[in-house]
This record gives sequence, C-alpha cells and structure tokens, in this order.
Amino acid sequence: MLAHSLASPLVSSDVRTSDDTTKKDFCQDDVLVMCTTNTELTQKFTPKKLTSEMLAQSYTRIGYQNKALRVADCGTFLEFAHEIQVDGVIAEKGKLHNANFCKDRLCSMCSWRRSYKIFAQVSQIMEQIGSDYKFLFLTLTVPNCAPESLSETISRLMLSWNRLIDYKRFKKAIKGFFRALEVTRNFSNGSYHPHFHCVLAVSKSYGKHSDYINHDEWLEMWRKAYQDSSITQVDIRVAKGKNKEAENAVQELSSAVAEIAKYAVKSSDYIIDSDEALTDKIVQELNEALFKRRLTSYGGCFKEAFEKLKLDDAEEGDLVHINETLNPALAWLIVRYGWSCGAYQMTDSFIKYPDGKGDSE
Repeated sequence: MLAHSLASPLVSSDVRTSDDTTKKDFCQDDVLVMCTTNTELTQKFTPKKLTSEMLAQSYTRIGYQNKALRVADCGTFLEFAHEIQVDGVIAEKGKLHNANFCKDRLCSMCSWRRSYKIFAQVSQIMEQIGSDYKFLFLTLTVPNCAPESLSETISRLMLSWNRLIDYKRFKKAIKGFFRALEVTRNFSNGSYHPHFHCVLAVSKSYGKHSDYINHDEWLEMWRKAYQDSSITQVDIRVAKGKNKEAENAVQELSSAVAEIAKYAVKSSDYIIDSDEALTDKIVQELNEALFKRRLTSYGGCFKEAFEKLKLDDAEEGDLVHINETLNPALAWLIVRYGWSCGAYQMTDSFIKYPDGKGDSE
C-alpha cells in the first residue's frame, strides 16, 4: 500500500497494496488485516505471553510479588515496523521495533527472545572467525541431582568448567569457546540434569597434530575437573552441517548452533497446567538455583570477536533489537499492539519518517 498521510487513530489516504490495487480511506483495521505480523503474534508471541501469565500467577502464590508484577507486565505492548519503500509500497513483513520485556530468567517470552539473540550473536561470531578456525560441539554432563542439591551442583559445574579450561591440554588445543548452561528435569523422579553445551574453536589443522584431544581424553579431563570418576560420557564432535546448499559454513551449522543457544530451562519443565502445587515447587527450586548466575560465557577468540563486533549482553541487554535496528534514512509504518483478554489487539499505527522529518501520530 502507499503511505502518504497515515495517522492515528484513523488512517486516511490513497494507498497501494502489494498486489498494486488502490484503496481510499484506509483505516487501522485495514492495516491490521494487511500486516502478516498477525501470524507471528498468534503463533509465537501469544503462546509465550500466556505461559508467562501462568508463571506470574505461580510467583504470586509463592510470594514473589515483585517478580509476579514484572512478569505479568512483560510483553503487554509490542510495536512492529514495516518498511515504506521508495514507491510507497509498505512491506508486509514487520520487524519488532519496541516492546516491554521483563528479562526474568523463567519468563518464556524473554527466554525465547534471549535464545534468539544468543543464536544470532554466536552465528555472527562464527562467521567473523570462521575463515581462521573450525568448530567442535561439546556437551558436558554430570549425574542427575536431587532438587535440594541443584544450586550446589550448578556451582560445582561452574567451578569444574573453570578447572577444565585452565588445563594445559585444553589451552593448547582450544582457541576460543562459547558455553551455555541448560537444566532439564526428569518427570519420573523429579531430579534435575544440569549440563553444558559448548562451541569450541580449533585450528584448521586440528586432528593432524599433537593438540588433538580424542573422546576418551575429553572424558578423563572432565572427570578430573568435576572430580567424579563415575561420569560415563561426554559428547564431542566436529561441527558439520546438514544443509549442503548453504552459502557458508555458518549457515550449514545453523541448526546445531540453534540447539546450543536454546533456552536454559524449557517452560514445559516448570509450568504444569494440571498441577499448581508442583508448578510452584519447581518454579521456586529453579529460581533459587539460577539466582544471579551467568548462564553463558565466551572465551578466547570468541570473546575477542564478541568485543570487536560490539555485541550486547544477551542475558541483561536489549531483547527487542536482536541483530538489526531501523534504518533512520527510511520511513516506517509502526503498528502497535496491546495485550488484552488473552490476545494481542492492534491499538495504534503511525508513520515514523526519516530523521529530521518528524513523526505522524
């Protein structure tokens, strides 16, 4: 559609839709019908928001009032920006431009955005350094622990990781890393399984020289670091993509990187629809165990690339602008949605003009 004088609360102008038809008196309802962000809202944002509301209710029952208020308010408004092209046609696909996110560790909305951001950042770093290194995927596990031991076990994991990366064998072979903590729950016995997913950068010649570390050596190093000889396995593999038509190595590895960047804790592990008491028990256990912890870390060439690219902190930083911002030289149609009665409804729309030309609201 053409956009010359879109305004709020009603939009009135000659407009052109993507099929090149022209309409008069284009109002907000027409904008809502046109914007395909509705699909994204219903299939992605809405389920996350509904789950976050259940978390807020759990926080209220437990007595975490401040957390409950923050999570309940999370994602109550979203703004999507649609590029207005030179010929006046408005792009159907919108970009998230503004939102209110709470950044709570267990909020499913924020966990999803954080996972998306980590995926984008790790992919950017791997693309930045990919010509100099090849990559390994490493998973480090420990025996399951009881709920009352989860916090202690995670602390032990963190200390063990620090020991591992300080070993001469590790420092000689590994040029950089990304490490993420994941915690899963066994529903049959209530135990927890905290573990690490890692991306390791090694030289292009890795495997041909003495710096190569085989599976048995990785297992022995991890047993030593964690100080537990009962550990039976680690998973170490050379990163190989399944997409043979990918344009570059990072695209080939995208599905594997997405797995590593996934949520620290899945909401399905702690939001139990049919059992509020169990939900509250798990939510309290996870909150106590994850309190003030860094769940991800970078080292070596990964950290250097992170700083060179001037990336934002995925855990505490901006969860709206994942890997791009609006081009200030372009005009954008901003469509605003508000959360009401279990669904997102469009509440406003306006044009954000190029810098120096003012907004139409």
